[in-house]
Amino acid sequence: MPLDEATLALVRAHMRNVKVPSHGDKVYKDECMFSYDTPESPGGLYINLTTFQAYGEEFLGLDHQRSGGRLYLHEKWTRVPLPEDAEAPGTLGVGAQGGFQ
Repeated sequence: MPLDEATLALVRAHMRNVKVPSHGDKVYKDECMFSYDTPESPGGLYINLTTFQAYGEEFLGLDHQRSGGRLYLHEKWTRVPLPEDAEAPGTLGVGAQGGFQ
């Protein structure tokens, strides 16, 4: 999806507030801080790129008021069902007859 120059200018203006997590930082990206929303929820999960805390769609306004964060990573997972005709391996051998290929 191409972005226009006005949108890119807004993103660039707030890039100075974005932090890169170091080895000591905790990134809360599995569940919303206030609800049980996960990346598999219908609205997905938004991770604040300044505080590294995740929020569901309905709590974005609250986080913006509290932290002033403007850039978020939107994580939305979709489960893809396995094909019906997929056959489970009968042997644990890799590359062996009836095993994993």
